[in-house]
Amino acid sequence: MKKGNKKYLVVAVLLLLLAVTYSTYAIYKSSATGTAEATAAKWVVKVNNTDIVTSDTYTFTASDIVWNANENVAKGKVAPGSTGTIKLAIDTSEAEVAVDYAVQIGTVTVGSGNNTNNNFAVTAADNQGTIGVSSDGKTINLNVVWTTTDSNEVNTADMGMAGKDIEIPVTVTLKQHVGA
Repeated sequence: MKKGNKKYLVVAVLLLLLAVTYSTYAIYKSSATGTAEATAAKWVVKVNNTDIVTSDTYTFTASDIVWNANENVAKGKVAPGSTGTIKLAIDTSEAEVAVDYAVQIGTVTVGSGNNTNNNFAVTAADNQGTIGVSSDGKTINLNVVWTTTDSNEVNTADMGMAGKDIEIPVTVTLKQHVGA
């Protein structure tokens, strides 16, 4: 081979090496960019049509207790032996997450102050659980019973309630369900 051809061969090999090196460098130098988006789920939960986000307190009134008819008691009044139901409607139709609920019933009081009365039994058969994300909600029935224990002490306490309001404190705790 002639000396001039060797120079062309060396230059061609160098150019080839340079091209291979540049393309390899370009592979490692390449990059891509992108963005990811997520929308936070809505938390809209109501108890008896009261939005718990704007108001965390709901007060039950006497009209919230549906008393069972009792022919031995005047209409609109209750007495020992009366039974009734308070309905707690938990509306989760606008919530985009599952909701855990717990219902706690406090001590029944009569009239103003701390005049407790153990003659009332208030129970909820379904007082805790989870409402699924695809649900419209749940109605929980609180069963109210004015017990009929017959003793002088109980009868005196019952008579002392005449004409006074009966207060049944109920706490409903709602939170986002976390987990599987």
